[in-house]
Amino acid sequence: MEVLRRLLREPLIHFVLLGVALFAIYDVVSVDDARDTQSRVINVDRETLVEFLQYRSAAFEPEYFNTQFDALSEEQQAELARNYVREEAMAREARALGLDRNDYVIKRRLIQKVEYLVADTDLDPDPPSEENLRRYYEEHRADFGIPAEYTFTHVFADAEIDRQGGPEAEARSLLARMRADSAEFNDAPAYGDRFPYQRNFVRQNLRPIADIFGPEFATTLTQLQPGDTWQGPIMSQFGAHLVMLTAQQDARKPEFEEVRAQVLAAVLDQRRTNTREVLLDELVDQYDVRYGPGVPEPDRSSAGNEG
Repeated sequence: MEVLRRLLREPLIHFVLLGVALFAIYDVVSVDDARDTQSRVINVDRETLVEFLQYRSAAFEPEYFNTQFDALSEEQQAELARNYVREEAMAREARALGLDRNDYVIKRRLIQKVEYLVADTDLDPDPPSEENLRRYYEEHRADFGIPAEYTFTHVFADAEIDRQGGPEAEARSLLARMRADSAEFNDAPAYGDRFPYQRNFVRQNLRPIADIFGPEFATTLTQLQPGDTWQGPIMSQFGAHLVMLTAQQDARKPEFEEVRAQVLAAVLDQRRTNTREVLLDELVDQYDVRYGPGVPEPDRSSAGNEG
């Protein structure tokens, strides 16, 4: 017994026992593989490696990545092949061990791949007719409204700079100086502090303005009268601003011809969405779906058929 205990303390024995255990595991998980010798074969060719490059970059541009592959040295191509083979081997072993089962992240990736396959599918090979486009436009006019647009420049007093009276007092001092200098639109860069974003905004709607300056600034901007005078100070999340609003165009409903390209894109997008719904419903039809008590069966008749 003492001899056995001494043997079990030997590192070499631990190594041998570990090897036996690994071979036992391999024997269990590779039963199915033995039935199909091709499952142990990893084919590596140019097409496979170009596709591998695309997946690793999350960009699917075959022509570009073919060029990229050709630009690699022989050593770099060999290293790419080595990485692909390692990933493929690990993925196969993971599947053999059942590591992909009950893993929602893997499930989502598989779902996304199916969605990718059907995303740009359109069952109707013909382009939408002019009549269909105009009908869609009339039914969805609100979707194509052009929001109000503003063209202005501004001079900035930074709230992070410690000044007597704060940024608003500094802006009022700047305003007096600029009026005395008869400063115009293009003179704005000569005054005030450096602003982290652009100084001039041309035909911008309120959403990007509010994203930069904050909603209170955007609301105040709508109350200004266009002209060639400096107005303010107007407070933002950064400090105080003097604004010259030179133009404002009210929100409006455009004519069909003005937004025809957007209407066409919307119709084609809806057709692809409808196709996706049809294909996924047909996929579900291949299964025997049984809804339990208290679970309402979905109504598939709501899928649109416009276009």
